[in-house]
Amino acid sequence: MPVAQPQSHAYADPDHRSDGGLSALDQTGTLLQVLRNQTIFSEGDPVNHAYKIISGVVRLCKHLPDGRRQIAQFLFPGDYLSFVAIGDHGFCAEAVVDVSLLAFPHKHVERLCWENPDLRARLFEILSQRVREIQNHLTIIGRQTAKERVAAFMLLLSERLSHGGPRIDVPMSRYDIADYLSLTMETVSRTVSLLKAARIIAAPSLHQLELRNLPALHALADGMD
Repeated sequence: MPVAQPQSHAYADPDHRSDGGLSALDQTGTLLQVLRNQTIFSEGDPVNHAYKIISGVVRLCKHLPDGRRQIAQFLFPGDYLSFVAIGDHGFCAEAVVDVSLLAFPHKHVERLCWENPDLRARLFEILSQRVREIQNHLTIIGRQTAKERVAAFMLLLSERLSHGGPRIDVPMSRYDIADYLSLTMETVSRTVSLLKAARIIAAPSLHQLELRNLPALHALADGMD
């Protein structure tokens, strides 16, 4: 468990957007606040809790003995993680920015799944989607060019963080992006500059993007440049 202060013993989704099974799970959660770059759990820790991200962004990563790091996935508000109790954690989970999340003891998750078949089916759907996302990411870093990887990542941010507008507040650093895309930070910065020069994007600051030509960005991500 992270070193964080519980804010309450239960949480009610204020937007009432979860389906019935997930709403029942949310009611059992304890709200935690985790500061930027703080560890939520480490690789090798026992899987005792599941989590739902309420605000902020989490990175799942591995730290190698030689100091290198590979980020496997970014998780965004509304995402669940670690809800399958399969021994120890295979990755480290860290807060990219200050994060609010719900923590659920696995014994509560297991009990609710037995009591509520809808919840069990919904969590299986979430797990299946997570596997598809990881498979897509492996394809991106294994087969795509640097420009295609950066374009695909910008489209991911647009889908998860734009709230319907062209401007995106980017919570992660260029170093994070590089470790996610298996590129150097210099390559990421150079590719962003190329996309700016082509007027496909604008970058008012290191942590802001404006997607000016979505069709061109989709074409790049699909290797149709």
